[in-house]
Amino acid sequence: MILLTGEGTLPDAIESRLRAAGVEVERPGAPANGRPPLAARKLARARALVIAADDDAGNVDLALQARQLHPSLPLVVRLFDATLASYIAETLPGVPILSMSKVAAPVFAAAARQVLEAPTPPRSGHSKPARRSFRPDPILVGALACLFLLVFPSALYFSHALGLRYVDALYFVWTTVMTVGYGDISLKDAPDGTKLLGMLLMLAGAGFIAILFALLSDWVLSRRLDVRSGRVRERGKDHVVLAGAGNVGLRIAELLADSGRRLVIIEPHAGNRNVAALRSAGHHLVIADATDDATLDLAGVDAAALVVAVTDQDAANLQIALHARARGVPVIMRMVSPELSAHLNQRGDAIAFSPIAAAADAFVQAALSEKTP
Repeated sequence: MILLTGEGTLPDAIESRLRAAGVEVERPGAPANGRPPLAARKLARARALVIAADDDAGNVDLALQARQLHPSLPLVVRLFDATLASYIAETLPGVPILSMSKVAAPVFAAAARQVLEAPTPPRSGHSKPARRSFRPDPILVGALACLFLLVFPSALYFSHALGLRYVDALYFVWTTVMTVGYGDISLKDAPDGTKLLGMLLMLAGAGFIAILFALLSDWVLSRRLDVRSGRVRERGKDHVVLAGAGNVGLRIAELLADSGRRLVIIEPHAGNRNVAALRSAGHHLVIADATDDATLDLAGVDAAALVVAVTDQDAANLQIALHARARGVPVIMRMVSPELSAHLNQRGDAIAFSPIAAAADAFVQAALSEKTP
């Protein structure tokens, strides 16, 4: 008999596989009233204890408690945090420490290498999506139109009112509008109406300069934010576009980078704790929504050798896969749903893997092994 703790998709998948292998499975309940959920008599009857909840602290507590109650019982522990996993592996020798990302990432990386090493078929029959046409800022266009209507007619008026050549009048109006008048042309002796028009010209010029500097500052700041967020177009080719910078995505990036492959990684959340590590590794990281065609354009998906979609949402991964397939780019994707995964593999729309299935198989293999501490 194998004891299995934890609730959720992974523990359910582990139990299903153990029972399919003809192994009796018992799942102790959660602690009640502060009492331990494990009993020494149950541990004595168990072949192994699999701790597969999604709570690192609780899993460590159960592992230490089980080791005190039954020092010789084989344990399999699920831990997310790499530092904590390393510490437990060192202090509890012989205990397999597993996680979905640790198990699933090599599966995705191996499939990616297989696709990248295979002969690349021509991408005929796939038309690139139309590029978005440039659309100028309507406020900037309006400001420039107002400037034109302000400067050139005013220059015509002042050329007659002050007896100046048109170019000299244009120079006077321009220096007035830009608020840098040098005093070489003055309205001191001009009629009152001309002076009033000059005052209005100064006011209009000050307003235009304010708008111009506001638009310029906005453009510079927006551009700076785009650069900091990685939203700049990828110019390379034959790279891998990786959508999702979670734990699975981080491990896949490490494995593929070790093979010398350049990656462009798309992650919608700037606060993701793996963002800094991926940037430090030298990857082009784009903070944006990978389901958006414009984001895929920035990532250079048309010139990419492969797209790997490993976000934590099946619907998003499917949408990314369909966008990539429409451009003739092969796709490997994470898909929790076994039915949808089988459907995609059968149709050849993408290579789909379930991290739950891979992790469950690894936990079952570790639990059924004959190793003891």
